[in-house]
Amino acid sequence: MMKYSTQTQQGAFVIELVIVLIIFVGIYLFMTDISHKLLVRAQLDRTSFALVNILKERTRFYGGVTSLSASDQSDMTALANRMLNKNASNLAIKIEALHNKETVETFTSAPYDSLGCQAVAISEKSALAPVEDGTIYSLYQVSLCDQKDSWFANFWGNSGTPTFTITSSSVVAGR
Repeated sequence: MMKYSTQTQQGAFVIELVIVLIIFVGIYLFMTDISHKLLVRAQLDRTSFALVNILKERTRFYGGVTSLSASDQSDMTALANRMLNKNASNLAIKIEALHNKETVETFTSAPYDSLGCQAVAISEKSALAPVEDGTIYSLYQVSLCDQKDSWFANFWGNSGTPTFTITSSSVVAGR
């Protein structure tokens, strides 16, 4: 019969402790990544909703002009920069307008395409455009995209692309 002494078991305890601590750190980083992703998503949701509501009120704020212009695009980009505390070169934004269920106006920033952001195009949402007494109201959509580093992927040694991309879109009918 083998006898186990406390002298020979101390090394096993240290090994088990290290394994358990690594697992706990991994779980902590995973939960941190998820909570950070949710916080960024909420920030993008609020910003895209605020911007699309400004576009919706075009008849009030822009004197009844429903089409997008270059100044509108730069204004929306500047507002998004301020709301998200980013500079213009890092902001991934796509602004879309759908008039009469068929005419589409689109502005896309360079980072939006380079980050690989994916949002449903407004042309696929034409059924959402309200019709009242033969008048078809315009639809406006603002999509924002951000890329964040993943602590969890870095912890497990994924040095390839330890980032995740978050996209948020808001669509609303104009007045």
